[in-house]
Amino acid sequence: MILLLPSTNLSVPSPAERARSVLARPNPATVTSSDRSLHLTGPVCHTTPQGEVTLLVPDRHMVLAEIGAGTLEATLEFTDTAPVDLRDSTRSLLWINGTLRVPPRSEARNLALAVSDQDPDERLLDLGHGRTMVTLAPDLVVHSDHDGCHLITPAEFAGAPADPFGRWEGPWLRHLEDSHPDVLWGLVAHCPEPLPQGRPRPLGVDRHGLRLRLEGPEGDHDVRICFRRPARTPDDVAHEVQQMAGLLH
Repeated sequence: MILLLPSTNLSVPSPAERARSVLARPNPATVTSSDRSLHLTGPVCHTTPQGEVTLLVPDRHMVLAEIGAGTLEATLEFTDTAPVDLRDSTRSLLWINGTLRVPPRSEARNLALAVSDQDPDERLLDLGHGRTMVTLAPDLVVHSDHDGCHLITPAEFAGAPADPFGRWEGPWLRHLEDSHPDVLWGLVAHCPEPLPQGRPRPLGVDRHGLRLRLEGPEGDHDVRICFRRPARTPDDVAHEVQQMAGLLH
């Protein structure tokens, strides 16, 4: 990953923050135990203040039968995929090893309320209406992306914030790709350093900057363009991007 310098801000999300942000997005997951692997399509994931991961899965999903009335030692693998159709859509991988269980209904409701206090999400309303909660108590967290493979302790994972634009990212990047290709080319044209040849595609965004992928005949090149200061709102993100593309003066 190339870090560009349109400003003096070089902040990037920590590995623990990136791991937490993967869970906020509707990424596919695989539950692997000693006996079998089960696929989860876009499970609804949250993290409690204590670092326990909650997942809402369909009531009749096979993972519920696998856990049964007890617990299950398993590894959850999340594949963080780009929200636009890239040649290589995988951005990162997240593995969480720990203990799975199905909490009683009353405990599940309390966990959902505790999560919604910090992260209001209307999808939590599906609990008890076609969805059942499964919890995972992490023992080990590993996040792998362009920056390498990072071992994250449960305490680091629990204490890290997810990026505030995690759920907003997908629709916004698709809108940027479909409706504003001029902005993407403007970002390339106004970069302070020469970039590899290729079509600019939106790869990711967080409060610290925007990531582009340049798809060229010689391969793909990922570029990170840092914001001048961390964005606090979606309007901040749009303003930073437009200014770096030379659309604002």
